[in-house]
Amino acid sequence: MVVATLNQLKLCVCDRPHYLKAIITTRLLWLLWLAALLLFIADWLYPVSNTPTRVIGLALLGIVWFGFIALVWRHRVFRILMLCLIALCAIFLVSPARNHTDTTQLRRDYIAGLLRYKSVTYYWGGESPKGIDCSGLIRRGLIDSLFIRGSCTIDSGLIRSAIWIWWHDCTAQDFGEGHGLTTSLFTTASLNMLDNSKILPGDLAVTRSGVHIMAYLGDNLWIEADPHIGRVVCVSVPSQENPWFHEPMSIVRWKIFQQ
Repeated sequence: MVVATLNQLKLCVCDRPHYLKAIITTRLLWLLWLAALLLFIADWLYPVSNTPTRVIGLALLGIVWFGFIALVWRHRVFRILMLCLIALCAIFLVSPARNHTDTTQLRRDYIAGLLRYKSVTYYWGGESPKGIDCSGLIRRGLIDSLFIRGSCTIDSGLIRSAIWIWWHDCTAQDFGEGHGLTTSLFTTASLNMLDNSKILPGDLAVTRSGVHIMAYLGDNLWIEADPHIGRVVCVSVPSQENPWFHEPMSIVRWKIFQQ
């Protein structure tokens, strides 16, 4: 549809006065495409991730992708390659998921995904290496790990799960309440008093107030995007200095780790 519209635009331009044809030129179309690409990059780099930024990002991605196809349409090789790539991506995304996913491997991938954000600056609403908050860290670690594992194993189910989690934003309180993402395990008076033999790497702790969340890495080590410290840190238990480790907590587990 986009290609047909641009072709109709070019045909209409040919029938317009000379001054109009001079304005709408191939160079101008390329400049507009470049502007859309720069806006997409800016949206992608912006640390805050919410519904508006995601919608804007997807819209700009569509403009950049289909705009490029329209601009190179007369070159047969580029045209065929781009259309084939779209078809392959669509077929892959709708293909059946693989069975018997190794949840132990997924947990290891998740831990690695969380650790990639260690020392990243705390930014409320952030979900990127440019800035991240407590729930953003928990989400982003899983999104990245599922996408990487799904790409390496050609598992469309993991890719779809990553996309679903990315699209459906949630807070620390949402994690504590489940909302189709997590399963409640038990509550504890504090993480300092928790018997860590009852939990597994990748399990989550949410304050009973619902204002903060962190993830267990194993070996008595937790990771969090701490607003008090101002960055993502790893904390060993017991911790007397960190106030979160004295808070009553709900221990929950990602549902994807229970398959």
